[in-house]
Amino acid sequence: MPWDKRGEKRYFYTAERVNGRPVRRYVGTGPAAELAAAADDLCRVERAVERDERKAEQARWESALAPLLELCRAADLLARATLMLAGFRQHARSTWRRERHA
Repeated sequence: MPWDKRGEKRYFYTAERVNGRPVRRYVGTGPAAELAAAADDLCRVERAVERDERKAEQARWESALAPLLELCRAADLLARATLMLAGFRQHARSTWRRERHA
């Protein structure tokens, strides 16, 4: 919690990481601390909105990409079946080669 209460006074701290370690920095008390707390809350809300927008954009991309991926899978299956029927085999999951008949 950014606010610390000691006795009757409230003190505002910010939390950040320095060299990978969490560090609490003293900001102040009174109106300056209230202003810093409001700015901190505003930044937190903006980050949450941006995170939600990124998630929504990712969901739109995935829903738009799903039919294309299904088409690619179907085309790959059709190509494999056609090559196998034409007498080819896939060498070590790599290139397609014509079967040798002894």
